[in-house]
Amino acid sequence: MVAPAIATPLTFLVEYGQLLIGLSLISGLLVQASAPFAILMMLLFRTAHMNFPCLESPNKFFVDFHVTYAGLLVYLMIKNAGHVFGLDALAERLPLARQSPTLRAVVG
Repeated sequence: MVAPAIATPLTFLVEYGQLLIGLSLISGLLVQASAPFAILMMLLFRTAHMNFPCLESPNKFFVDFHVTYAGLLVYLMIKNAGHVFGLDALAERLPLARQSPTLRAVVG
């Protein structure tokens, strides 16, 4: 599905995208910004591994671990997980975040 000319840059973007998303979710910094990209990546990975109608086993028709992780990421976004166990609460108190409405929306 991917042309050879696009495979190398796409591989670079996927590898470092996963790294940055993982660091963001582990540290709890910019969770509101990184979770939508993580959801998109999970759903794209799900479509790449889809073997309709059965996914991993005949007992699973639609929901697999990709969909479960996407749902968990939606939950983390809704509950502002970066403010509870992360650096978003600290970053929100910085003067730069208070002055910039864009940064305030991403961190807050």
